[in-house]
Amino acid sequence: MKPEVLDTLGEVRDFYGLTKAVLELCEPYGPVHAFRMTHNRGVARVACLVELESPKQQERLVRALGARTVNGAASLEIPVTSEFTGGVVAEARQAQAA
Repeated sequence: MKPEVLDTLGEVRDFYGLTKAVLELCEPYGPVHAFRMTHNRGVARVACLVELESPKQQERLVRALGARTVNGAASLEIPVTSEFTGGVVAEARQAQAA
């Protein structure tokens, strides 16, 4: 991925924030058809697959993010910190603490 994309996504602390950030990056390229993320704690990475409705825009998204293509979907390997937590539960806890 491009360094500026890594900087943007690497600062996120949970799935909610990461989902929001990735979808914001995809927004200029049209509607998202499919979206999937998996957290691998052992290597501190989140694998993300994004498939857009438009195949032409899909190619543009892949180039813009510096991503790879896997079976037609943009594939992002996002490094995360050890503090990264999954799910909406973490977001709810942060809101309660505030």
